[in-house]
Amino acid sequence: METLGTRLKQLRKELKLTQQQLADKVGVSKTSVIYWEKDENTPKHESLMLLSNALHSSPEWLLTGDNKSSSKNTQLKDEVYISPLKFNPSYDNKNTVRIPVHKDVKASCGNGVTNFLEEITDYLDIDPNILKLLGIKANPKNLRVIYSAEYSMWPTVAPDSPLFVDVSPVDTSSIINGDVYVFIHSGLLRMKRIFISIDNETVRLQSDNPDKNKYPDEVITKEQLNELSFVGHLESALVKP
Repeated sequence: METLGTRLKQLRKELKLTQQQLADKVGVSKTSVIYWEKDENTPKHESLMLLSNALHSSPEWLLTGDNKSSSKNTQLKDEVYISPLKFNPSYDNKNTVRIPVHKDVKASCGNGVTNFLEEITDYLDIDPNILKLLGIKANPKNLRVIYSAEYSMWPTVAPDSPLFVDVSPVDTSSIINGDVYVFIHSGLLRMKRIFISIDNETVRLQSDNPDKNKYPDEVITKEQLNELSFVGHLESALVKP
């Protein structure tokens, strides 16, 4: 039976790479590669992307055995394309979960987004195990896919990158310090990393982009934080190549 581990080992040997050489390309230890090939552990999203590049394959093939080519331009009719992963619709597959996709909604996109969760443009049917590989811990029933709009959160999030957002209600008293949240502020759909001060009086809304002249951090009060309309917590962002 083929597994992620057997496919990984097969490609590594075809390319005449040692486990150490592959580990160096991915930036992990040789032990990690050994565990992956034995299926005793699975690579996280970032490592999976690096593995696919190093092995000239697609992440989807490593995960499922489908779509071995690493070409980024192939898109078949009726497929939902979430770069750098592409999933075929499988509406009759009981092993998948269905996640609403809002293709026309982008963080920092402008006005008119207040009721966007009611406007579903598509659905993504995906194996829950792939969600786990992407580091997503939220209940799939609470996930939505939207898109980013610009470079404020680069390199964490690239423009047009699909975002998996957990739209469970956000209690400002339980915000995870340093995590990224999506919220509506003055009619704008925004995405920022949130830091609450030790004295619990001020809040810093941080852009990950290091160009602070163009993307300066914002400091607001705890009262102003409570006035934000939270959409949800960013679970995973697939940086579009």
